[in-house]
Amino acid sequence: MKAKKVKAKKEKESSSVFFRNLRPKFLDWEPPTEEEKALQVQARKEAKADELKRVTALAKERDLEKEAARRRYRGEAAGNKHR
Repeated sequence: MKAKKVKAKKEKESSSVFFRNLRPKFLDWEPPTEEEKALQVQARKEAKADELKRVTALAKERDLEKEAARRRYRGEAAGNKHR
């Protein structure tokens, strides 16, 4: 035999509260102010500058590693010729 599920009684709410909860949230959207737009632009500029610094540092590091590998290879090749 199956046990019956007991449903919790829902509190009664007024119709105004019901319809306020039913109202879509996107209707309350307001466009950003000029200050908010300026802050967003500044944040994007800073993020772009940070990303450029990071990429530049990685490129320099990669170039240094390549140069070191070339020097090692040239040194080994020169050492092999003299033997």
